[in-house]
Amino acid sequence: MFAKRFLIAAFLSASAFAGADVHIDESIPYRDKEEIDHRIVSECLEVGSIMSESLRESAAKSGVTVVRDGLKQDTYADIAITSAMSAGNAFIGHAKGMAVSATLYVDGKQVGKKTFTRNSSGGMFGAYKSSCAVLNRTSKVLGSDIAQWIVREQKNAQDK
Repeated sequence: MFAKRFLIAAFLSASAFAGADVHIDESIPYRDKEEIDHRIVSECLEVGSIMSESLRESAAKSGVTVVRDGLKQDTYADIAITSAMSAGNAFIGHAKGMAVSATLYVDGKQVGKKTFTRNSSGGMFGAYKSSCAVLNRTSKVLGSDIAQWIVREQKNAQDK
C-alpha cells in the first residue's frame, strides 16, 4: 500500500514540475497575406499545418504537450509567418526562405518573444523538388526550432 501511495505522490509531483500544455494554432497563419507572394499563399497550402505539426512532434520529444486547438488562454504561443520568399526553381536552383514571429504566454503573461528564420536551396535532390516542397521542408524545420525555444522558455518561466 505504501509503495502505491509513493508512486502516486511521485507522479503527481512530477506532473507539477512538467510544463503545462501549450496551445497553438492548428495551422500557423500568415501575419499579413498581402505581404506574401500570392503564389506562395495560393499554391503552398500545407506550410502552416506542417509547421504546427512539426512543432507538436518536436515538443513532445522534450516532454511538452502542444495542443493544436488555437486557444489563446493559459499557456499558449502566438505564432505567425511574417515573410516567405520563393525564388528560383528546380532547374536553376531553389532560393526559398521564411521568417516566423513567436510570442509565448504563460498564464496570460508574455514570457518570451522571438523571430525565427530559415533559408533553403532545396537540399539533396533539390532539383527534383517543387517550390512548395522546399517551403514545406523549411516550415518543418522552423516548427522544430520554435518547439525547442518554447521548451526552454517554459522551463525558464517555471524556474522564476
